[in-house]
Amino acid sequence: MQMKGYLVSHLLYIVWDATEVVEFTRKHTASVHESLSEIGRIIEQLVAKRDARRDSFVAVLRRAMETRLGDEADEVLKLLGDKGIPRKLAKSATETAREQGRFTLFSVVDALTRLSRAVINAGDRTQLEQRIGRLLALAA
Repeated sequence: MQMKGYLVSHLLYIVWDATEVVEFTRKHTASVHESLSEIGRIIEQLVAKRDARRDSFVAVLRRAMETRLGDEADEVLKLLGDKGIPRKLAKSATETAREQGRFTLFSVVDALTRLSRAVINAGDRTQLEQRIGRLLALAA
């Protein structure tokens, strides 16, 4: 695109699941270099937000590793059924968690996630994995 006195260029990037989007535009003039400090501040803010999300996620995973869903498989099966996890899948997951020696939220979610790979239909698998992911809210 050509405009009198301006150089206009466009870059297009597709970024899936972006959580923070910042738009920054400046005219390309002799003093455009002065914008670099503002760009630096924007990047620092994005990094701080990213780190906060990461730290929050790590804290949830730590709590999930400590949170017991029950002492017996029947307790865990009931809880999983109440959360919409199919009984057959829940039973297999509790058996896997028992082999690991514990019924922590993390071990059960990990087992469910591994087992969900066997679901052939992508739509069914997506719904199931969303239910499994929501279990982590029990550690919040």
